[in-house]
Parts: sequence; structure tokens; C-alpha cells
Amino acid sequence: MGPILVFGHRNPDNDSICSAVAYAHLKNVSDPDEVYLPARLGPVPPETAWVFERFGVDLPEEIAHVRTRVRDAMSAETVTVAPEDNLLTAGRMMREHNVRALPVVGPGGIVRGLVNQANLAELYIDETEMLGFEKLPMSVGEIVGVLGGRLLAGTGDILLDGHVLIGAMEPDTMASYIREGDTLIVGDRVRTQPRAIEAGARCLIVSGGADPEPGAVALARERGAAIISSPHDTYATARLVNLGHAVTGVMDTSPLMVGPDALLAEVAEDLVDSPHREALVVDEETRLVGIITRTNLARGFRRRVILLDHNELSQSAPGVEDAAVVEIVDHHRVGDVQSTAPILFLNMPVGSTATIVAERFRQLAVTPPDPIAGILLSAVLTDTVLLKSPTTTPLDHEVADRLAAQLGLDAVEFGLEMFRARAGLVAFSAADAVSRDLKEYRVGDLSIAVAQVETVDAAEYLGRADELDSALAEMAANRRFDLAMLLVTDVVREGSYVFGTGKTRIAERALSIDLANGPGWVDGLLSRKKQVASRLLETAGA
Repeated sequence: MGPILVFGHRNPDNDSICSAVAYAHLKNVSDPDEVYLPARLGPVPPETAWVFERFGVDLPEEIAHVRTRVRDAMSAETVTVAPEDNLLTAGRMMREHNVRALPVVGPGGIVRGLVNQANLAELYIDETEMLGFEKLPMSVGEIVGVLGGRLLAGTGDILLDGHVLIGAMEPDTMASYIREGDTLIVGDRVRTQPRAIEAGARCLIVSGGADPEPGAVALARERGAAIISSPHDTYATARLVNLGHAVTGVMDTSPLMVGPDALLAEVAEDLVDSPHREALVVDEETRLVGIITRTNLARGFRRRVILLDHNELSQSAPGVEDAAVVEIVDHHRVGDVQSTAPILFLNMPVGSTATIVAERFRQLAVTPPDPIAGILLSAVLTDTVLLKSPTTTPLDHEVADRLAAQLGLDAVEFGLEMFRARAGLVAFSAADAVSRDLKEYRVGDLSIAVAQVETVDAAEYLGRADELDSALAEMAANRRFDLAMLLVTDVVREGSYVFGTGKTRIAERALSIDLANGPGWVDGLLSRKKQVASRLLETAGA
């Protein structure tokens, strides 16, 4: 069913990414029967890049959505045949592996076509005569192989390209049907056998395991013809000769082919309309990756996900409503994500999701490796603003002290180093400031967005107030927010400058500030969740 994706919210902050990586590590250790893969839903914040580099941790891959892809539902272990394999081999492989179709794959895994049960059925239903070798020449050696017979005259490299006939008539009558280069299947009719060679038959197949008439063997050698003794009766021999053709002669050379990352919902429409029951999954060079069938579609595959640091659809990955949410770990209000079955939902009123993840390590008696402990510590410190935010709890302090002790660090000094490093890594960008760490909220028909940047020196942002106001207004207009705000949080002075656009009266009433003349300072304002979002929602809903 594929790995279980573990990710935080859109526009991820440090807590969101660090918690996802750490929790995926814990799950892989505590649940080795599954594979947990951390991911992220947006760009990497500068402090996160710094922390991951410092502790030598690989950043998770960014994903665009969690809608079911072809690779999530396809069968990757695919049975294939080579272009030179015959139809008998293909049929036996279908029966042995209980499949209806086989991709025909050439050197390098390149797809050449598809052979399925319909191809084989046509040989028995649509053909009223032997298929013959006119369009699909076959060598004597290939016929010997498919029959499991004995070559009594001629060589295996003799190429047959004429008709295939069955010798059930009187010798002279049969001879009148034979043309130069034809193949005749005949039983122990000793008069017919030499007459067929004389009439120009290039290959004589004697059924029933019988030895041919000696004169026929001598004549065949003289004329460069072949004689094969088949252990099967005439009917079975004829059918096996038909199945001796290479699959390239009857395969579909234009099967439905799709990419592994195509959306399953879109491919399903094409597959239902296709005359075949399967589509081949190929990469950009048409190398076979897997096969997807209508049976795969009927199983209703959904990508499995664990949500960290959020539990609202508007903050999650596109397509999460169609995914299977198997766990949620969060420290925000309970939102609107639903599951189809009971799940583990860890929701605690603490300052960061990383605190909950660290506690799960302790509860499961798993010691986090130092690099994982390092990113967890950084997440606790950024989300609690160096343990000064009003959302900070005794448990946050306890977890931060425990992680810092494991690493031999002073938590606050490490946090200040991290904030200073972030300031030095990023050139000022108003557009980035108003959108990087953005949370969206809905109250009735109102759409509210609050962005937040944390800095050790807010002066740089105040000096660019006009740029920030313009960027905030443009972002609000493009994304149709009724109210958009930016919190520039000074972690040293322990407060925030508040910028706003749109229905700013809601923000002014909620925070008791005046935004008419530019950004307003709110002393002690550090937590967007506890000091801003809750008040905005209460004020807007009043």
C-alpha cells in the first residue's frame, strides 16, 4: 500500500517540519512492519535549514498533494515476457501466475507491447484456419521447441513462411493443395509423407510420435526440407504450432500507458474506456514500472497519512479529504479533519507539537538519537519563542531541559543562536514575510489569515513597513482574505508589531490596538494561537 506519509501543515514552520521528521523516525522504530516517510507541504524556513544542517539531518521531500496516484495502486511485481517468447510460453505464464495479461518488455526494460488472454482467445475463436507463417514466419527450431519434438531431417534455422496444412486427404488430393514452402502436419500416412515433399513442402510434421517413412526422410534431406516428429496427436500439434508464434506477432503494440505519478482518478476513466482491463505503468523512457488493472481500481486504494501540528482541511495537503488519516498529533484546536475509523489522536494544550512527539519517545522507551533530539529542541524553542510564549507549559520546559541535557546545550543560548542565524541567512523579502508562516482561519463567511515572523531585531521590519503593507494587501487581494495580518515578533523585547489589511476593525477590537496609522505594538504578544487566533475568532464570530 505504499509508505505512510507524515507531514505538518501548509507553509510549514520549524515545529511542523521537525515534528514530522522526528515522529516518522519514532514510528519506523516502534512499528517496523510499516514504512513511515516524512514530508513537508512548502518551502523550508531558514532556521529549519540551519538546524538540519547543524545536526546532520536530511530535509524531508516536499509533496504537492496526497491524492491517490497510479504508483499507490499499481502492482509493482509484474510478470513479463520477452518479444522473442512464443504464445505458448505466454499462456503458461498467465496460468502459472494467475494473470490476464503480460507486458512485452525488450532490452533495458523498454515496453514493446501487451499480450493478454484476448490475443490467445482470438487464435481459437476468430481463426477458422491455421494461422500459417506467411505474415509471421517461424524457424524449424522454434517449432521443435514448442512441440517438444525431434528434428529428423533438415536444420533448425530453416525459415518457414508458407501455409500450414493438415494432411487428412488422399495423397494426390493433399499434394494438389501444397505450394512451395508450405508446412504439412500429418500422421503416419506413409504414402502422403513423400508426396508432400515432392509437392514442395518445406517442413513435414509427423504427429503421434511416429517415425516418418524412410523414403520421405531421404527425400527431405535431398531437397533441404525438414521433418519433425511431434509427440502429440494431430489436433494438439496443430494448436501448438499456432502457439509457437512469437508474441510480437499478435501483441497490442499500442497499449494504454500511464506515468506512475498520474492521478488515479484520471487514469480510471481511461482504463474503463479501454478495450483492455489493464494499463502499463512506465517512466519517461517507457521503461516498465508496474501494471494497473481494473481490479486495482476496485480495491479503492487511498494514501495513508499522519498529520502533525494541524488537524484542519484548510491547513493540510490538497487531497487529504480523500486520504486515509491514520493518526493526528497536534497542539491546536480540534478542526474538521475526519477519519473513517477510530485513530490515535494526540492533542495536548502545550506550546509545541515537538513537545508531544518528545513525550511519545519517552512513553515508548525510545531514546531519540542526538540529531533527532536536536531538531526537537529547536522546534520547542521556536514554537514557544524561547519558552516565553503564554502557550508555554511546564511540560515544554521539562522536555526542553531533557533534550538540552542530552545534547549538552543551554536551551535558551541555543535558541538565541538559532534566531540570530536565521536573521543572517535570509535577505529581507516583504512577500516572503507575509506568506512564509501563514495560518488561515474561517469564521462563518469570513476568511482570516495571520502570518508571523520572529526576529531578534524588529527594526529592520519597521524600516520596511511600506513594503510590508503593500505585500500584505496584495497577498490578501490575490487570495481573497477578508482580513490579513502580519505579526513581527521581537523575541528579545517579548512583544509583536501588528500589521493589518482588510477588515482591520476585527483585529483592532480583538487586540485593543489602533492600526489606522501603521503597525501597532502589543507588549507580551508572542503566541499567534493563544493570543491572536482565539481572540480574532471570538471577535469575528460575535
